[in-house]
Amino acid sequence: MAGIYKNFVGAANEQPLISKGGGVSGNISKILITNVNTTNAVDVTIDLNDGTNTYTIIKEVEIPTNSSLVLTDNISFNKDIFNLRITTVGTSPNVTVIIK
Repeated sequence: MAGIYKNFVGAANEQPLISKGGGVSGNISKILITNVNTTNAVDVTIDLNDGTNTYTIIKEVEIPTNSSLVLTDNISFNKDIFNLRITTVGTSPNVTVIIK
């Protein structure tokens, strides 16, 4: 996988990181989530969704200001069945996500 680089500013409900049926592989070795906001923490949820069911990878994990969270559990999923999504909650969330 070449890598996915995304920025999310403002509260985002269920924003796709990898869309179902897209051309991006569901084999992930690492997800880096950085809270770029210099004032407020952000709560982050990462999940898989098939359109009906949701499978939570992390739920409402707080990332402090100017900090990062690295997930390195080699997530693998069927990209033809699932969307990989992020939800951010907080005051003026501003996160960068890098998927490798």
